[in-house]
Amino acid sequence: MNQEPSQTGDALHVVVVGAGHAGGRVVQQLVSLGFAGRITLIGDERHPPYERPALSKEWLTCEAEPQIATSPIVLAPAAFWEPSALRDARVERLHERVVALDAAQRVLTLANGAEVPFDRLVVATGGAPRDGAIPGANLPGVHVLRTVDDSLALRRAMRESRGLVIVGAGVIGMEVASSALDLGVPVTVLEAGERVLARCLPPAMSAWLLREHRARGVRVELGVGVEAIEEAEAAEASPGRYAVRCKPLAPENVASEAFDLAADTVLIAIGVDCAPAFLAGTGLAGRQGVDVDETCRSPAAPWLYAVGDVAHVLDSTGERGGLRQETWRNAENQALAVAQAIVGRAQPYRETPWMWTDQLGNNIQVVGQPDARDEVVLRGEPGAGPCAALSVRDGRVVAGVLVNAGRERRFLEKLVASAAPVDLARLADPRIPLKELAA
Repeated sequence: MNQEPSQTGDALHVVVVGAGHAGGRVVQQLVSLGFAGRITLIGDERHPPYERPALSKEWLTCEAEPQIATSPIVLAPAAFWEPSALRDARVERLHERVVALDAAQRVLTLANGAEVPFDRLVVATGGAPRDGAIPGANLPGVHVLRTVDDSLALRRAMRESRGLVIVGAGVIGMEVASSALDLGVPVTVLEAGERVLARCLPPAMSAWLLREHRARGVRVELGVGVEAIEEAEAAEASPGRYAVRCKPLAPENVASEAFDLAADTVLIAIGVDCAPAFLAGTGLAGRQGVDVDETCRSPAAPWLYAVGDVAHVLDSTGERGGLRQETWRNAENQALAVAQAIVGRAQPYRETPWMWTDQLGNNIQVVGQPDARDEVVLRGEPGAGPCAALSVRDGRVVAGVLVNAGRERRFLEKLVASAAPVDLARLADPRIPLKELAA
């Protein structure tokens, strides 16, 4: 079992753990590249692999309840996932959960007790939503949002809800807040930090987005923690099914003392844990996910690859520290890089981070990794038409946020990727196209 198969790949058995966007694309890319060995895709969801961005937006607000069998979120071509097509492509699909890895023998153990040997392993498990260990997080009206089933459950709850409380003001939390407004559901967002979308936006753009949400009727409380979620006392006059116990985390917080919020529905959206449970004790994963090199391969186990949210790409020196991207594009493009590496065409995977979010009728695109310490150059005024906020470090554009200006993205990406010095006066002049500055 431990002998290396021929480099042609004819005898290789590749197992992909995680049947979401990234894992599904790895399988499709392997087949497209003519991989001659066996492929097994393992994931405990019963659905075909799918993309996730719509789950916090269109899936919540569309008039008729979505059906994944006919939904465009299924990885195209949808026919690829038909049982007969999988058989023809020599792909085995297992609807099961992986619980352990024997790294020495290269054998996976499934929850049903079955063992699956492999030659190459691709970890594509994404992340598990955190609940913050909040007392009451397991109550029936408290939700997380990661899967199709999560989205459908939240959708049904919101349509019967007199009030929604969202814990966490990241992308998912604020997108759901926007969706709740579309449905006419009163919504409050609680954030332990000082800003909304703090991981994605520079302070000026966080402040603008906060103003937009508050102006539309979203209550946003910053610097607030949740002590517990409790069932409210039964009474016809009760304004909600649950009481969310809140406390200020900083003396300067507007809310100077503890308070309660009433809600029928609670969403916990405080991020994901990316350490796959089945890798516990192997030394192959940590808090940041699975460490891989620039070819998406584990330095500690050359037969192991990681892709998507779970892949923590170390810098070129191999030092701890690197980049983990929770984005649609990373799942899409890194999957191709992994498949190419498996078939012997490894190339360094370098991807300029890019993500988008749609909120309150605004399209917000983020290129690169903004840092609160960067100088920010505004092109246009947020809220007054298309605009951009460019993060400048050492005289170079390292990131940028585009609001309703998606056509500028490729030029912004070019500016970020080139790392060329820029003239700040010209950069701040919206009359000078980014296309000219990126030339």
